[in-house]
Amino acid sequence: MDIDAYIIDFKNQRILYATKGCSTYFGDKVTSDKGSFPGIHFLDSIIPQKDLSEISVINSKVHDFFYSLPPKRRTSGYFTQDFRIGTSGKNSVLINHKGTVLDLTESGVLRLVLCITSIPTSNKPGNAYIKMTDSQTVYGFMPSSQKFVEVKNQKLTSKATKVLKLAGNGKNETQIARELGISVNTVKYHKKRIFAQLGVKNTAEAIHWMNNQKKLVKR
Repeated sequence: MDIDAYIIDFKNQRILYATKGCSTYFGDKVTSDKGSFPGIHFLDSIIPQKDLSEISVINSKVHDFFYSLPPKRRTSGYFTQDFRIGTSGKNSVLINHKGTVLDLTESGVLRLVLCITSIPTSNKPGNAYIKMTDSQTVYGFMPSSQKFVEVKNQKLTSKATKVLKLAGNGKNETQIARELGISVNTVKYHKKRIFAQLGVKNTAEAIHWMNNQKKLVKR
């Protein structure tokens, strides 16, 4: 999949580093041969205005969530969200954005955050989650209550997870059916249910969702 990344230096309020591919989303101002990058607030100028308020609310809740954790746990999680890039609605592009804390100051304040951009996990903006890697707990943002709550549903069955993992390893439907001892039609049925359950359009998006969320398998 097409993945690019950049690092935010919160202490100095600027982009510290960005891969060349980020210019696809952010424009030529983000990357430079001399390593000269714009300030962090530049990102607000490339997001559709009507999306900014919702993104600001979510980012504020992410901020509150991480600072509610003991300093030692603040580097044990990441935040992922689908949002649009591009000031024109007609030309905007939906991407997935994942932020992982790289470093804290001595007092536990966020210093460096690694941001990865890739294909979206859904077909519309939103789909915001916080994943704690030390506890395997997932929190989803609920617009109605304006807060993150622990996700206890939307877990794939054991069979569906096996189908998705084999697809992620490059197996086609015939190969998956042979390996799991089921029919091709059953494989197609599982994939259709997975797409509907996760709200994704294809296998690549479902695999990306699984890698992002790391849901516990429903037994």
